[in-house]
Amino acid sequence: MDERFGHRASDALDRIPVKPNSHRLRRSAGGGPARSATVAALLAAALVSSTACGGNSASRIASRILERYRKTSGAKPLPAGGMIRIRLTAADGRPAASGVAEILWQPYRYRESVSSAGMTTVRGIESGKAYLTDGDGVSRVVSEPVLRELLTRSYFWRRAWLFENHEDARLHLGPADENSASVSLRPEGGNPLLLSFSRRDGRLLSVRSPRFHLKFSSVASFRDVSEPGEPVAGEITWVGLPTGRIPDPPAAGGGRAQFGPIAAEASLERSGGAAIVPARLSGETIRLAIDANADGPLRLSPALAARLPLRFSPDAFGRMIAGAASLEIGSAAYPSLFVQKSDAIPPGADAVAGGCLFREAIVELDPEAGKLRLHDPTRWVVPEGYFRIVIDDDEDRPVAILYRGGRELRLSAGSDVGDAAILLSSESADRVGLVDTAVAKGLTWGPVKLPPMPLRISHEGLFPDWGDDGRLGYALLLRFHVFVNMPQRWIYVRPLER
Repeated sequence: MDERFGHRASDALDRIPVKPNSHRLRRSAGGGPARSATVAALLAAALVSSTACGGNSASRIASRILERYRKTSGAKPLPAGGMIRIRLTAADGRPAASGVAEILWQPYRYRESVSSAGMTTVRGIESGKAYLTDGDGVSRVVSEPVLRELLTRSYFWRRAWLFENHEDARLHLGPADENSASVSLRPEGGNPLLLSFSRRDGRLLSVRSPRFHLKFSSVASFRDVSEPGEPVAGEITWVGLPTGRIPDPPAAGGGRAQFGPIAAEASLERSGGAAIVPARLSGETIRLAIDANADGPLRLSPALAARLPLRFSPDAFGRMIAGAASLEIGSAAYPSLFVQKSDAIPPGADAVAGGCLFREAIVELDPEAGKLRLHDPTRWVVPEGYFRIVIDDDEDRPVAILYRGGRELRLSAGSDVGDAAILLSSESADRVGLVDTAVAKGLTWGPVKLPPMPLRISHEGLFPDWGDDGRLGYALLLRFHVFVNMPQRWIYVRPLER
C-alpha cells in the first residue's frame, strides 16, 4: 500500500491531516480512578444542569466529553476528501462469509458501496440528491429519508463532530448511566445522532441514528445492527486520502426488464393478505407474491431454491444469495436477477418480488378483471379518470403518503399485512391518534377520503423515526384500480364501485 495515500486503521488516528481550524491534541497517558471520577463528576453536574445552570452548561459538559475522547483516542476530524475501507464478516453464528464496504467523500459528494457474495450495492449523495444502485445494477434517485440518513452517515464517518464548531451541528448532552455518557448532535439536513462514550476510558461505545446503529468494541472494530435481522461485524482496515475522484453515479435506469409490444398480463389473486400471480423463475413455474416491502433480492422459499439450477453463497449479512436467475411474468422477462433464499414467504406462494418490479415498470393492479399488468414506461399512456397522487421511492420500495389531521404517514404501498388494511408502528399510531383502536379512521390519500379500515399495530420491524411508518395492505389497495408509476413518482387510483 502506498503510504502517501493510506494507512492501516491502527495508525490512522495519529496520521490523518487536520483542517486548519481544528485542534491537534496529544494522546493522554494513563487512566485509573481519577479519570473515572472526573467523568462521574461531569455526569453528576449534567443531571442538575437543566435546573441549576441552564442549557449552556449542559452543552459545555457535552463538549468536554468529546474533548476527552479526542485526548484519549488521538482521533481527529478527517480531511475534506477521504476514504475508509471496512472488512465485513458474518455475525451471530451465521455461515462464514465476508464482504467489503468502501466509504468515499469529497465536498458535496458521498458514496458508500457494499460487496458480498458477488453482489454490490451503492448509495450516495450527488448534487444534493440521494441515489441508489441496487444489487442488480439498476440506479435510481431516491427519497428524502434516504438523503437524511446518508447525510448523517457522512457526518459520522468524516468525524465532522470533532471539529471545534461541529460543522454547525447543535451539540447537546445525551443520556448517561453508570457505564456511559453520551452527546447528541443534529447535522444540517440529517437525522439526530447519538454518540455514547465509556465513562471508564472515554472510548466510543456506540453510534445511534435512525437506521444507523453501530456498537464499537475497539477503535477499529464494531458490530453493525442498523438492520436488526441482518447484523454484521465490521473492521476498519484502512483510512486515507482517496486514490482518485469519486465515480460519478450511473444515469438513472439500467433496468433488467424486457417488455413485449403490449403490457405483460397475469392472473391476480388474493391469498390471506398477499397478492399472488403465476410466474416462471429459471424455468420453474411458481406462485409469486407481490410485496412492495420486498426491496432487496427476489426472495425464494428453501423448497423452490432446492429445485433451481442456481448456486447459492452466504453473504456477510447472513443471507444465501445467488445470481443470474431469470423471471418471467406474462410477456415481461427479467433475464438476470439476484435472488435470496428466505423463510419469509407467505403461505400459498413460492417466492416474493417487489423492488425488481416497481423500480422499472408501471405496475397495474386491476381487481375488477383480476389481473396484474406490467407496462413498459416508454410506451405507457396516462389513463383518464384517475386521481394522480405522489408516491415516493425508498430504495426500490414504493411508499404511499397518507394524512390524518395534517400529520403524514409513509406506508409501503401493497404489502402483506394479513387481515388488516393498514399496519402502523406503535409510535406512528400514537402520533396520528390511532394507538388505542383497531380501526383506522379519518385518513386521506391525496384527494381521496378513505373509509374506516381494519388496523393492526406493530411494535417491531419498522423505523418510524426514519420515515417508515408501516404498510398499506391489499385489503385497502385493491379497493382501487391502480397504476403504480414509481419511475416517475406517481400513483394513479380510481375507486371501485361498491
